[in-house]
Amino acid sequence: SALGLRPKLQMDETVQTVQDLRKYAEYQRKFISKAVVLLKTGGIMTYSTCTFHVAENEEMVRHILDEYPCMSLMPIQFGDGDDMIGLPGLPGVGLTDEEQHMVRRFDPSDEKADTM
Repeated sequence: SALGLRPKLQMDETVQTVQDLRKYAEYQRKFISKAVVLLKTGGIMTYSTCTFHVAENEEMVRHILDEYPCMSLMPIQFGDGDDMIGLPGLPGVGLTDEEQHMVRRFDPSDEKADTM
């Protein structure tokens, strides 16, 4: 949905309803199903979006982990503790606490993660 792109931090003519947002998550699922098939055994897939929409982020990661047993999260090594860039995944949307810390959110409100 690209809702995280600046200056697009609002809905436009392509996103008018909640159902429109759900369609983007459906497209993501289709893309992922093809990407998993193309991935070499032992390969690494990076999943990244330009949106803050939970259905395209944390919920999609949960879908990948549930739907494709061959897929797993890997720790991200971008610093430790206070030096870690980005924010963990949102709580209460399908990921365990450990999984939340294995994904990153780069939010415009996070002053440490220069998102501009």
